[in-house]
Amino acid sequence: MDEEELDALNWRPFGTKDAMRLDAQNRENTGLVMTLGVALWGKTPADLQRQLMTPHPEIPPGFGLADFQRLLQWIARVSSAVLMYQRLRGLPAGVLPQETVFVGTEGFTEWDARREIVRRVIDHLEKS
Repeated sequence: MDEEELDALNWRPFGTKDAMRLDAQNRENTGLVMTLGVALWGKTPADLQRQLMTPHPEIPPGFGLADFQRLLQWIARVSSAVLMYQRLRGLPAGVLPQETVFVGTEGFTEWDARREIVRRVIDHLEKS
């Protein structure tokens, strides 16, 4: 991006309306994660394992490709936030406790298992 392209973005201060819009988006994403996430992942590591062992995860009805793409973006943000927290606190990776979900000889952290399940759902929906 050159200087002209940067100037063309029409930067403006972050205002109250921007904060309200961002808050509404966060609330919407939280609702999506709570309903879709629980429906897709279940509540236990055994539920995650079951989803990972199927050819493609069981897809909860009423959700579309865009919902799963938003969920995948949310997972990426949460994972980044956890890593940032660990770095800021000077903690080595993996210090925050997570169960490992095993599928055969492959082990996943709970967040990696969730990400993999959503990725598989997206792949399946894109091929269908």
